[in-house]
Amino acid sequence: MTASTTTMFRAETSLSDARGDDFSQYDDDNSRQQRWGSSIDKIEVEFVNSVNKDETRTVQFRRATAALTTNDYFSVFSAPRTASNFYPLPCFAGSRCIFSTRKLSEWIQLQRTIAMGEISGNKRYFEQSVRILNTLVLKIVNATVKAGKTELEIAVHPDLITAENIIVHDSAEEGETADLIETEMKSISSLDDLAKKYGAMKALGIVAYELLMQGVGPPVSSFLPSPLSDMGVPAHLPLSICGIGTCVEAEADQMKQTNRKVPRKEVDEYQGRITAVMVNSGVPYPLCRFVVDLLGGERSDGLLFRSDNSFESFSDILLDLKQMMANPDAFIHLSVKDQWRLAFGNKMHGRESEKKMIMDAASRTSGTTSNDALFEALSSLLPRSKQQIVMCHGKPGSGKSRLVMESKKDLEKKGWLFLSCKFDRIVHAEPLSVMASAFEEFLEKCLRSSRQQPISTNLKTLMLPDDILILTKHIPCLIKYLDGPHIPQIDLEVSKEQMHRLFHQFLAVLSATGHPIVFFADDLQWADGASIDLFVALSKASESELSSIHRDANVALKIMLIGSYRDNEVDGGHPLSQVLHKWKCHNSSVEVTDIAVCGFNLETLNQIVSESLCLPLRRTKLLSEIVLQKTDGIAIHIIEFIGRLTMDKVLCHSFVKGWEWDSEMIESYPISDSVAELFVFKLNKLPLNALRALQICSMFGSQIQPRIINFVQDFDGDQTVDITAGLKVAVELGLVEIIGTTNVFKFAHDIIAEAAFYLISDEERLLLLQKLASALIRNASAANELDFVIFVAVDLMNRMKNDAVTDPDDRVLYASMNEKAGKMALAVPDFRSAAKYSESGLSFLDVCHWESHHDLTLGLHQTSVAALYSCPNGNQDLLRERINAIFRHAKSLDEEFKTRHLWISLLSTTSFDEAINECHVLLNRLGENIDLSDNSSSHACSELLRVKESLSEQKHKFSTLSRMGDLNRRNAMKILSSLMVFYHHQRSNSIGLVSSRMVGMTMTYGYCKESVFGVASFSATLVRILGDIDEGASWARMALALVSKFRQSVNVLLPSVYAAVYGLVLIWKEPIQSTLGPLLRGCSLAFDYGNIQFAVANAELYVTRSFHGGKNIDVLLGEIELLAQKFAQHGQFLSIRRFFTPFYNNLRDLKGLNMQTLVPLDSFMMTDDFEDSVLRKNDYIAFETQLMNDIAHSFMLRDLKKAQSIADMFEGVITRKQRVFNYVIIEFYAGLVACQIARKTCDESWKSKAGMVCDSMEALCNHSKWNFENKLFLLRAECHYTKGEISEAAKSYKSAIASACNHKLVHEEAITCELAGNFFKDQKDESKSKMMFSQAHKAYMEWGAVKKAKAVLQM
Repeated sequence: MTASTTTMFRAETSLSDARGDDFSQYDDDNSRQQRWGSSIDKIEVEFVNSVNKDETRTVQFRRATAALTTNDYFSVFSAPRTASNFYPLPCFAGSRCIFSTRKLSEWIQLQRTIAMGEISGNKRYFEQSVRILNTLVLKIVNATVKAGKTELEIAVHPDLITAENIIVHDSAEEGETADLIETEMKSISSLDDLAKKYGAMKALGIVAYELLMQGVGPPVSSFLPSPLSDMGVPAHLPLSICGIGTCVEAEADQMKQTNRKVPRKEVDEYQGRITAVMVNSGVPYPLCRFVVDLLGGERSDGLLFRSDNSFESFSDILLDLKQMMANPDAFIHLSVKDQWRLAFGNKMHGRESEKKMIMDAASRTSGTTSNDALFEALSSLLPRSKQQIVMCHGKPGSGKSRLVMESKKDLEKKGWLFLSCKFDRIVHAEPLSVMASAFEEFLEKCLRSSRQQPISTNLKTLMLPDDILILTKHIPCLIKYLDGPHIPQIDLEVSKEQMHRLFHQFLAVLSATGHPIVFFADDLQWADGASIDLFVALSKASESELSSIHRDANVALKIMLIGSYRDNEVDGGHPLSQVLHKWKCHNSSVEVTDIAVCGFNLETLNQIVSESLCLPLRRTKLLSEIVLQKTDGIAIHIIEFIGRLTMDKVLCHSFVKGWEWDSEMIESYPISDSVAELFVFKLNKLPLNALRALQICSMFGSQIQPRIINFVQDFDGDQTVDITAGLKVAVELGLVEIIGTTNVFKFAHDIIAEAAFYLISDEERLLLLQKLASALIRNASAANELDFVIFVAVDLMNRMKNDAVTDPDDRVLYASMNEKAGKMALAVPDFRSAAKYSESGLSFLDVCHWESHHDLTLGLHQTSVAALYSCPNGNQDLLRERINAIFRHAKSLDEEFKTRHLWISLLSTTSFDEAINECHVLLNRLGENIDLSDNSSSHACSELLRVKESLSEQKHKFSTLSRMGDLNRRNAMKILSSLMVFYHHQRSNSIGLVSSRMVGMTMTYGYCKESVFGVASFSATLVRILGDIDEGASWARMALALVSKFRQSVNVLLPSVYAAVYGLVLIWKEPIQSTLGPLLRGCSLAFDYGNIQFAVANAELYVTRSFHGGKNIDVLLGEIELLAQKFAQHGQFLSIRRFFTPFYNNLRDLKGLNMQTLVPLDSFMMTDDFEDSVLRKNDYIAFETQLMNDIAHSFMLRDLKKAQSIADMFEGVITRKQRVFNYVIIEFYAGLVACQIARKTCDESWKSKAGMVCDSMEALCNHSKWNFENKLFLLRAECHYTKGEISEAAKSYKSAIASACNHKLVHEEAITCELAGNFFKDQKDESKSKMMFSQAHKAYMEWGAVKKAKAVLQM
């Protein structure tokens, strides 16, 4: 150190008496802390409130920081390395200096003058000093690339790194920067790498000391001990000269190992000397520590003997400086709030890639992947993206929820609406209440905000009033968005599908405000089955649903679902696992983004620890390595483990020095098997009242409402603790949070609740459950709020198990509570929960429960039957056992009717005959016997004629009928409706007797819901059996009018009415294409309201009518795929197998595509016994539908042999000749086949068959030319051709083509042109033949039958 430098740093008066190495007055850290602590509050306030008026200091350093972040050292080191003889004069703009250059000593003196001892000035000075040191380091080193890695090499001789050789540039644009005046005066080639590195560090440390001390205090040389003569090594000689080793890596390792053996006392002694002087001079401790680590720690020469905390590389130095510049309050001034308390802050670390995956999924959902306005304008024309679902999974406490909530901030800034809910390990909430809470909380937040009015308007526009009222049962806040008082109607029966549709519609209401939506379901591993079903249903919210075929694409919902779950709790049998498998393997409309949230790696963990402890990364690395080993990098484990270290004083804080620890002691610290163990230790240190309150709350799950607390407050009589007071203590300690507008108490993490729960012994837990359940029921009943707590109470009861409850009265009470909960679950509906509650209730009853508690037992059995029957995978053996028990013990028909009706539906799945017999038995008991002794067609016709004539003059009375009041007759109408369906499938003449009875009962006793279907069925029967199309159409329109009498149930009734009216009656009067819309709506409504039977009926009618109405094959294929997916979701694989798949592959064959299975099926093969199986069940509809599809397909591909065999099969099996559209289509193609065979064989019988079909078609044309005229003309043309009547044939072909074209029947236009081409080809008229084949090719292509179109060109 030069004499001038020593002179420049004058000692303060307070240090003028210090001599030599006697710094004992600075060694007492405790007294120093005590001395400083008295004015700490004032200092902190001044630090926080101080205003840095220097607006020009950060530009250059931001550039340097950015370069370091990307390891782009070359961009930083591009400036010239010398400033020799370069002293530009100051430049001024007005009165302000915008650029100046001074020697370092001059700059320090200037800053001392400016600061004048103010705290804010000193704070600014130290920050400026750090920036100067940062730029100085960038001048000292060069960046080079070796083996693909960027390394820093010393470019300046250590002897040139002195205060006298440094100048400071101060500019308005770049702030303060340092430069070296001379860089090449001394060569560094004679020094080895270690000598250069540590020599430069020591020199930099001296400069830093002088800079930070602001020209006061003793020189650094006065602190350094004498050379290490005992080692025989001069203090400043390079290692290579001394011969202590030639391998740099070995030398570094030797230094580390040696220094680990240095006693801590010696370290403290050396560090204390420099630190004491700097701290008492007002230098922040982190800067003191920085200087000491540069100088080499506690040893003399900074070369061989360096402490563990000493700098090992200039990269570490730059990293320290970078942290100081980025967060000076934490890493320079130690002035962050509560810096003496361990805090992990709100910054998210190490999840950048996972967060980006969420944001990318959001971009795919919203379609906002570009900032280009034109792209955004055209994006609506692009194909819709798949439904985006993000699934985050990992170990407990790994940060899954935190990741999503951090993403929430960015999404909300982009205009997204964020709805979230969280499931609980202890499932006691009302079914769907957890999912509904997401909507409830969101609506509460929107009240009295700018969003309230748009939501209210959309709610009234997009949803029916009755649907809104149904939703208010789950989302009470909806009432506040309606005008005037509304009373929810809780007596309405709601199907699962209907409830899913309502939540879906409500999402549409929110989305219609113009914002995309995120729905986050946390902890799905604990979700009940009904909630998982709803979550899956919401995933279809932006799919092209059935009704979307006619929907404007611009109203597509933009919804992204996010779910999180613990993967260690979701095995292969978990319902969620099955859903994930389906999403990933089968559902092409869903794109799942799978995010595995793992433990932090060392780099991320070290960053967290560094920022939490306000220590440099290099100093916390060893601690981080130990913490990683102990915690596997799991976030909450890390927090609690470090918290445990502070509680045990292994990690402790000094106000001056910051955080300190003993690495060896931490390394030997025991590893906990789980985070819960750490919380157990923490909870055991709580005050007894607070611990007891947490234990009580843990019995209710992860959160508890204040009302529940009030109800159970006196659970232990005089010994009861003050739960609320205990929870407030837990809130202060951060173990519990208060959330929502209702001030719900919520554990800060599920693991805390688990720890509190497991602190209760099994014996004590059972006793506590009994006391809590008893208090809850008693006090809630007294307050008339038992319904509010019913599911909470039942959960407490059922966790006790039946054998733990010995009191007979309690057992009956628990059984009755379960019965009530089961019925409420059925109303949601949640069939799995209903079955669970009913079976739990039965377990509390004694062996003679039918005799001792008949009504209660009956109710539990009825709930169990209804739930098990409706569950997709219900226990069928248990179902039959419960049904038989009801049949044996029911005291009246009223008690068993619902079960009997359900039993009939169960029988119909395997045998229509058995179901029909059971219907007649039940009708007899209801007093509505139907005489089936004469089941002939003539008897059915005469009965229909009688009823038709008797009612023809009374149709007008339907509008004035009253409701049917007699319960037995209403039940009889339900059974008659089921009979109608069964007889319809069998094509039985008895359908005429049943429909006549239903209409007659309606006219006599009044109308009920089943009357609507009865009238619609009567209209279809008039057409089918009597062939009276006009009268049938008249009754069909009457059925449509009768639906309006049931305003609340109109959508429930429409599927059955539409199937009969548009599928079986109006098809004979109206254009076939006009029936498609109602049939599709009937299918969609049937799915929405859980009426799968009529969803099947409408779907099959829709597909066949679409085909025979000439719908484009590509469009129809897409619709069949969508329908098949929908059917698969409801377990209707038989319909997929017997109907959709054969039809689908016939269409693919016409296109020239290979056969394939529909998406929901793993495999499909039509077996040879299909005909036998449907006939054994007498399901003629399935049989005739397959014949109709196959004969059309065979004829189009000119497989006349197969087409003939199908026609023969039809003649042999379908003996009852009725007016059925399927029969007409089969007969039409059979007539064309007959003409082809007749021309080949000259067999008159075939001509006769074709003539009969022609006559039948002519009769139909009188009712609908649109649907049948072109068919009649084509049959006539073929008959004329067969008879050799060439001129008449040519005219008929022409008429048939024109009629098919006018009526939009493009497929039949193509068939007619092809047959006409063959006709003209046979007549040797090549020109007309070629023209017809060309027109046939064009029509086939327009229809989508590419394979057939190509075949026509070969003719």
